[in-house]
Amino acid sequence: MRNHMFFKKALCVLLSCLLFLLGASAADRASLFLGDSAWEEDSLLPFIEAEGKQLVPVSAFGAFSGITVTLSETLGSLLLAGADGYLSYNLNFGTCLDDGGSVTDVEIYRYGGELYLAPEPICEKFGLRFETEYASDGYLAARLTDGSETLSFKELLSMYRESGEEPLPYLYNPTGRTVGGTIMHPILLIPAVANVGNLLPLLDGHPTTFAIAPQDIKKYVSVIPGIYAAGHTVAYYMDAADFDEPQAFLAEMESANEYLFALLGKTVRIYISTEAYKSIPPLDGYFAKSCRMNLVADDLRNDRMVNMTLYQSPLFGIYNFSLTSDRETRLFYDEFFRKFDEADGLCSMTVTESSSVQ
Repeated sequence: MRNHMFFKKALCVLLSCLLFLLGASAADRASLFLGDSAWEEDSLLPFIEAEGKQLVPVSAFGAFSGITVTLSETLGSLLLAGADGYLSYNLNFGTCLDDGGSVTDVEIYRYGGELYLAPEPICEKFGLRFETEYASDGYLAARLTDGSETLSFKELLSMYRESGEEPLPYLYNPTGRTVGGTIMHPILLIPAVANVGNLLPLLDGHPTTFAIAPQDIKKYVSVIPGIYAAGHTVAYYMDAADFDEPQAFLAEMESANEYLFALLGKTVRIYISTEAYKSIPPLDGYFAKSCRMNLVADDLRNDRMVNMTLYQSPLFGIYNFSLTSDRETRLFYDEFFRKFDEADGLCSMTVTESSSVQ
């Protein structure tokens, strides 16, 4: 349950208009400051103030002497450590363990490939200070300091005005551009190799996971680069028959990963089954996901079934659904994804280690 709450609360994939803003003028903007300087990664990882939340990229804390930031997506963990102790975050459950043994629930967000957290608990732990201030043009800025700063925040902001002989950064607030939402995970279960080329245009910017049997990976050699290039990803499909010999299936995934790494420099740590999550055999080093909602052509032409997938299932913690890839079902993809886009606050994302288990 906590696993699904983590991604339900997670920041949604940014809208294209925000990406345009960042790409067009990121070099001219600043929103997060460390001490007496703008955060050097601000153009890609700004301070985010949205929906009443004030969030800071985790890597910014690693810029301070004595604080180390260690992230493992494979293990689903984030560690912030310093002389005063540590904070250990479990990305799967949305919890934080401190060096005193206390465990608390936390909200963890993603944006631009980075994890974002509320700064106050971290500042309290490591003796930092977090402050915000409005610039003269009305944009909200944030600053992290360790006590070594020489300028007040207002003085610092006065140096970052739009006027002057040289162009200087100005601040922006992505409110309305970066929003919380419900993240769904479309999956294509063992699509035929011949169908992949027809599938990619129909997905129309909706990140999707292609679940393939690991022993068949070489059959997909001609289409896997295109899958990744289009913003999608690959996971391994575990048939119910593999439950009887999980170690053999593990060996097949290891072998497939060697081939995939040689091909693209990537590996896969996720395997997907259509069985109930609790029945899927756990395999060391890999993350099991369950996808029990499998939609065929008749389902996509049925408004009740589509509404159940997009509106009712998330209320019960079900975010994974699969689409068959046969020609008849593909005819309904456009209409299905149109309804998907019309759903308020709904967005798609490929399956990741920390995504919903079902």
